[in-house]
Amino acid sequence: MDDSRAIRRLAAAETRDDALAIARAFFRNHGFHALSYVRPSRKYPGRAEVETFGFPEAWTALYDAELNRIDPFPALVARAGRAVRFAEIADVRPINADHLQFVERAREHGVTDGYMFPTFGPRQHLAAVGISMVDHPDRVDHADVPIYHSVAQALHLRIDQLDQGHFERPHLAPREVTILHWIAHGKSNDEIALILGNKRPTIATHIKRIFAKLDVTDRASAAVQGIKYGIISV
Repeated sequence: MDDSRAIRRLAAAETRDDALAIARAFFRNHGFHALSYVRPSRKYPGRAEVETFGFPEAWTALYDAELNRIDPFPALVARAGRAVRFAEIADVRPINADHLQFVERAREHGVTDGYMFPTFGPRQHLAAVGISMVDHPDRVDHADVPIYHSVAQALHLRIDQLDQGHFERPHLAPREVTILHWIAHGKSNDEIALILGNKRPTIATHIKRIFAKLDVTDRASAAVQGIKYGIISV
């Protein structure tokens, strides 16, 4: 399957499973037999949702049980803003002992070199797509990274489009939207009250309502949810 055909098929995929299957087939044809799809949890801010395909079963079990919490690649690739080769992790900062342990455990379980790509969807939804388990080391050395990145981006874009219909957008009153905007910009209750000409208890009441509508318990999560649903932008 060539890259343009893969991208067209991804754009027309009717389900997320179809989209993942198309991407997996494309990367398998190029010698990468494992794929991972990682994105921030929309239900639990601060956590990640990880789907893996084609990795050794022992590695998948270990990853799900304990290593997902120290996986450095999603955060590193998001900060880098570009494709990151797994073997080059030592060149990407910051790096710590947990990250090096993750790499060593992956090697012990037969996980090969590969790439992870940052991807971006509607309303600033982020994710990362990883490819690994090559059939020959030359696959990584001679990878057409821009093309692979384009296919990874098309995968995430289609999944994000398909998933949008599964999440009902919370309705905030105009004043609540304004307050959420200032929360996302780091303003305190006192500062927001001064900006809007309200009393501090009034602002606190609005914020409680905002938290309830967004199903969050803190200001950072409220800002994340507001951006996710397209209620505010920063």
